[in-house]
Amino acid sequence: MKSNWRDAVSDPTDRKVIESLDDPRWDFRTVPGLATSTGLPEHIVRDVLSRYPQVIRRSPVPDSQGRELYTLVSKGGGLREWYARTRAFITKSIA
Repeated sequence: MKSNWRDAVSDPTDRKVIESLDDPRWDFRTVPGLATSTGLPEHIVRDVLSRYPQVIRRSPVPDSQGRELYTLVSKGGGLREWYARTRAFITKSIA
């Protein structure tokens, strides 16, 4: 069962970061993007991201610049993420 972040997170700073992850305009967010949208330093954002593995997950697929991407567990995986995993599996199977 997927955890509802609103039940799991009470700290106002933590909620600010997770609310930015919950923004429907974005499937995934980078640390710099979250820092910009929340007005928090990147090290605080990284700390929050690491504190809630029950509601936040890191994508195995980085963005086009190689930066880590994060999303809420409740959002599930997207088509781009599925495609990248499938391509990596096929490439390793053929090699």
